[in-house]
Amino acid sequence: MPRVDGARRVALIAHERNLPYELVLVRAFYIFKPVVCNVLTFDESRAIGKCVTALSPEKGAKLAPPPSDPEAFARFEEAASSEYSNLEAITLKVGYGLLIKKYKDLSGPDQALVNKYFEELKSTMSGYKLILAECKFLAGDNIALADLFYLNGYAFQKVQHLGVDWASHGPNVVRWWKEPSVLESWQAVRTQLNSTV
Repeated sequence: MPRVDGARRVALIAHERNLPYELVLVRAFYIFKPVVCNVLTFDESRAIGKCVTALSPEKGAKLAPPPSDPEAFARFEEAASSEYSNLEAITLKVGYGLLIKKYKDLSGPDQALVNKYFEELKSTMSGYKLILAECKFLAGDNIALADLFYLNGYAFQKVQHLGVDWASHGPNVVRWWKEPSVLESWQAVRTQLNSTV
């Protein structure tokens, strides 16, 4: 199965910004060539997403505030950093422990370790509950790249089906979880990439 999580992340951002793009399958990996960044080369999907957003501020939603607004920019960077270092990190651990080891026909999951990861995930979501009690999305009241970044990951996609009770973290977490998940851009990207793998 091709690695599509980074491709999904970038395609979602390009689609949300109404930018043309092309996905090319090369040796079971997607190469993403957004028209606006065609002279730049990045390997990391978050960097590509930030590039697409920064180079086309006039298109689509404002997904990342400019550095000229220091407070909003700092809130955005804080949210993006938290998504990467907290939420993605723990969902990858849970996903690997429960899914990828099984998929690759390695030894079964270490249930004690998986339970530990679920506790870490609960702790992380408790932090998100506090953040989302004060604002609608991770960086404020408007959807930002950080809110879109979590949508794509294989592990994160599966964790929601592995016993995580989002409702136990309160209505703000549930709302935050659902709102980006139903975006037209996300549905289009999922359909497009699912049809190519």
